[in-house]
Amino acid sequence: MTDNLFSHYLMPVAIAFIMFGIGINLRFIDFKLTFKRPKAVITGLIAQMILLPAIAFIINFFIEMEPIYKVGFVLIAACPGGTTSNLVTLFLRGRLALSVSLTAFNSFLILFTIPLITSLALYMYEDIETQVEMPVLSTIGNMFLTVLIPTFAGMLYRHYFPGIVFKTEKIINVSMILFLVLVFAGIFIFENVGNADLDSYAYLFFPAFLLNLTSMFIGYLLALSVGIRNRGRFTIAIQVGLQNSALAIYVASKLLGQPEMAVVAIIYSSFTLFTTAFWAYLMKRYL
Repeated sequence: MTDNLFSHYLMPVAIAFIMFGIGINLRFIDFKLTFKRPKAVITGLIAQMILLPAIAFIINFFIEMEPIYKVGFVLIAACPGGTTSNLVTLFLRGRLALSVSLTAFNSFLILFTIPLITSLALYMYEDIETQVEMPVLSTIGNMFLTVLIPTFAGMLYRHYFPGIVFKTEKIINVSMILFLVLVFAGIFIFENVGNADLDSYAYLFFPAFLLNLTSMFIGYLLALSVGIRNRGRFTIAIQVGLQNSALAIYVASKLLGQPEMAVVAIIYSSFTLFTTAFWAYLMKRYL
């Protein structure tokens, strides 16, 4: 049980707690306004589901690396924005309802997009014809338990207990970060996720950095081209910059049986929280 304590038990709790904290910063009218003008949601989905994997394929074309890692980059690009994207959006005061909506939609769409995109990458780079099958029920169940229900509960808590929320909001916001950091630290220290000698994979940092940087700015420019305001633009950029690395690791290790492929997701997650927040701050401040 020690091997799985952090990743299998505490991580879902941390995600649910973060989404509850996200919920107390949201109002029901925020979602009403988001879906009343769905242009930002549609643009974000296009950036996440189409442009991001396309960028990964283009990077793979120009940068030489082993085929298994090329598939790994396509896989991480095919994954939805993680809970950390909502957290960064919260602290940069982006469009939080848009961020949560994109996380929810993407988390359902991956049931179709990850098998399609990953199977294409396997065929192109490893000459393997296989059909990747996502666990539908468990994916939907996890989505409800860790994202939708906690967010809705947080919104109800804000609605019925605004006085308590006003007094505790800052404490909850800080504790969300601390809890997430502690869980990630536990995974890397006690569950041997970080035991891979990352020095030997140093050459993968550049394409990972390029994927993060390029996808964010292309997502931002796409939103700009359709007339979305700055808050929506950098919110969409955050969403395409932070991927659900845990899901990529699961697909690579468990569904595909290629744990070496998961190295890409480990490397990508090791720095993108910081670079994404940095690029998004520059977009908010100067663009």
